[in-house]
Parts: sequence; structure tokens; C-alpha cells
Amino acid sequence: MQASIGKAMYPIIYPKSPKSQTRLGPLSNGAKNSCRPVYQNSPERHKSLIENTPAFFNISDNFGADGSEPAIELSYFDVTKANIAHIQAACLKYDVDPDLIRAIMYMETTHGYYDKINPWRNTILPMNVSYTYWKDLGATEAGLEQAANNIDIGTLILRRIQDRTSDPSVAKIASIYNFLGKEVVSDYGARVATIYKQKLWKKTK
Repeated sequence: MQASIGKAMYPIIYPKSPKSQTRLGPLSNGAKNSCRPVYQNSPERHKSLIENTPAFFNISDNFGADGSEPAIELSYFDVTKANIAHIQAACLKYDVDPDLIRAIMYMETTHGYYDKINPWRNTILPMNVSYTYWKDLGATEAGLEQAANNIDIGTLILRRIQDRTSDPSVAKIASIYNFLGKEVVSDYGARVATIYKQKLWKKTK
């Protein structure tokens, strides 16, 4: 299935469990929908993710979101192949689809390569995790410079977002990962869904 209007097109596709290869949905801990509060703004969502409390993050598909390749996307900077072991370890630990991590990593590194020389950055690649925003999850500047730690925390955040997202498609999860307060799929989320579908990391050297 694809959502499209004009040039905007992205696949509505869902992440799979690396353990069972079944679709990963919300409420994986068996909690009932009625027991979960609905949080829509960034501070509430952030608090729920940090404290790992039950919640729902509602987000709608956006048929106007553009999943096409922008001019700034440079596949040369993709580092997914260099991090195969770290991705595998984090995904098995948190039961997250490795292709979701690869798609996010591809997006962040092929778009955010300039961060490496930005002296004012507080986010660190390859998962573009902020050591100030996620300090309560154990993120530190020194720690995030280590790829294994960076990927582990990024994967944990994605797992917790996925558990709280209504009808958690790749585009929805990615949109919230990019900005916690998102209530409709963004161009970022649409692009990640396209990267996921096309497995663009397999085409880089």
C-alpha cells in the first residue's frame, strides 16, 4: 500500500520482529488500550519514554508527505554496513526490526553529515541522538561517540516510540523519532519509509 498525491509517495509498511518476523504493533506488553493515556505534545511524550510509562502517541498518515530523495541526500556518508554487528546486537536486545534502524541510520548519516564539523551540535551520529535531551536514558557526549552506545540508545528510543504509537508504521515511528510532538507523518517519516522499502543501504559501497 502507498500513500500518494502528486509527487508525494511513501509506502505504508510496518516493522517486523527480528525474533519472529511478525509485525510489531503497539501494546506489546499486553496492556489494554483503555489503560493508556493519550499524549500528543513533546514534553508528555518525552517523560513517558524516559520513565517507560504506558501511553499512546496518536499520529495520522499524511498523504501530502514527500518521501522522494532530496538534493542534500548523499549516499556516500551512509555507515550502516560499518555497524552491522552493533545494529544486530541492539535489535536483538530490544526486539526491533533491524531494517528500521538501518533506514533511520541511512537517513541521518546521508542528510546530517555536516554535524561532524558543527561545533554547536548536541546530537551525535549515526542515530543523531541528543546527549542533553536523552541524558536520563544514560546518554552522554562521550558515550554517544561510541557507535555501539549510540545505536543502543537510538534503538531503545525507537522501541519505546513504537510501543506507544497508534498503528505503528515505519513512517509514523520515524516521524515521532525526528520530532516527538508530531501528530501527522512528516516528510522525514515518509523518506525513511521509502528508504526502508527500497533498502537503500544495500546500494552503497
